[in-house]
Amino acid sequence: MPSASPLLPLLDGVPAQGAHSDLFLGGAELWRAGRQPRAVVAAGFLFNGLSPLLPQGHGARVDQLAPVPGGVVAHISDISAGSTYGALGRVVFIPAATAAARVIARATVIAVGPGGRQVWVQTAIRSVRNGKGVPAGFMSPTWAVDLAGRRVSPVLHLPLGLVAATGSGPLTQNLRTGQLQLWDGATGRPIPLNLPADASFVAAGRDRVISWSCGGTCQLHVTDLTTGTDAAVELPRTWVPPSETYPPPPASFDPSGRQLAFSLDRVDAAGTTTAEELFVADTATGALRVIPGRPLPLASSPTPQRIQLAGSWDRQGLLWVLAISPDNGYYQLGSWTGAGPLRTFTPAEGSPTALSAPGSG
Repeated sequence: MPSASPLLPLLDGVPAQGAHSDLFLGGAELWRAGRQPRAVVAAGFLFNGLSPLLPQGHGARVDQLAPVPGGVVAHISDISAGSTYGALGRVVFIPAATAAARVIARATVIAVGPGGRQVWVQTAIRSVRNGKGVPAGFMSPTWAVDLAGRRVSPVLHLPLGLVAATGSGPLTQNLRTGQLQLWDGATGRPIPLNLPADASFVAAGRDRVISWSCGGTCQLHVTDLTTGTDAAVELPRTWVPPSETYPPPPASFDPSGRQLAFSLDRVDAAGTTTAEELFVADTATGALRVIPGRPLPLASSPTPQRIQLAGSWDRQGLLWVLAISPDNGYYQLGSWTGAGPLRTFTPAEGSPTALSAPGSG
């Protein structure tokens, strides 16, 4: 019987020699990419796109994965209706050590707070239409839990569209109007934000909100929540933010909280997306640079490939790059120290949609 053809590389770089990863990957399963190429974890909660935590026969997938002290939290979404929100999923804490994973909340979307010891959850709406067509003013129960699943905040009633959590409280983006709003985590009162009117969410830290807006040119905005000042970084010509989805595409801060990795789309004169690449922005200086190891040209494959990218820093400050070919069912990992070429690993079968290194602690 002839052997299967080797998987074509998705990333340009040099082979990683003697290196290993310590990452969690999430998709139709949860697995850990470490010294072994693939080790399924929390199989009792999610396996082959099904979860016993959800109604029988409902499809399940990890759509959010984030570092917390001692491990990661995953949101196992109910995708049975093909909806990005509205169906109640489960929030699972997965320790980096050998301890058992555990469910800490039910939610349709999550946002991990600064330091990772609180996870804000929103239950959205449960209806036949899975939340589609919800009025812009619809308010949803929103609260924070700790990693043991204990509620540690009042239950707030906020607009549907939780996207992040800051030191002050949760941040929402109205799914109808696109408006970003910060809320006091203790009272639920709105906190004024100095953001462009057309700002779209990118990421948030303890005292910063990162957004972008596209007028004559596209700009990345770093808004200081303490001083209210806003610093703008112009994006390179022909590069634009990805199409808006919910939950928003993941962006990752390095351990210092200063550097941010995120993806951008390159478009041609007709507005057609021709490529996707990862960039790193220094939120203190405004410097912007592209990560080496860009996806290989589509012509390198006998059939066109749609390649998606995500990045995540680990505790040592190493940036991990995930390239996914969802049409062909495989992925490739790479790592970058901040200098030199991308170090790439052998492509592997699977279609992860999220990655995260475990948090420290």
